[in-house]
Amino acid sequence: MYTWMPGNAYAMQATLYESNITLNNPAAAKLKDFRWCMVGFDERNKKMAIKGISKEDADHKLVPLENLNKISLGKGYARISNKSIVEYAGKVAGTSCVNRKFPIQYDDREQMLIVDLNTEKEVSL
Repeated sequence: MYTWMPGNAYAMQATLYESNITLNNPAAAKLKDFRWCMVGFDERNKKMAIKGISKEDADHKLVPLENLNKISLGKGYARISNKSIVEYAGKVAGTSCVNRKFPIQYDDREQMLIVDLNTEKEVSL
């Protein structure tokens, strides 16, 4: 009898590098219609939120423009380049987040990705 191992084809995750956050394909798919996002932190629960912002909302200044981050979409990934966000994530997590992977949950009600900075694993380089 075989014991089947859990897969990760549909598991959303974020990898934090020194200068960017890279989202894998399942997470990037949630942001495919956006070119901008806002990133926020729940310091008490050590969570990072990534919320896609539409071009229309940005153009009509429905969100503070200084809070916008560019989303770069690639084939099978999305990237948010912002070194200060990665550094701040490390402060929130209480440890360096560089070269670490974190699981993501999607909040349907708030329509944003929630990165759990409590659960990390080192990236093999």
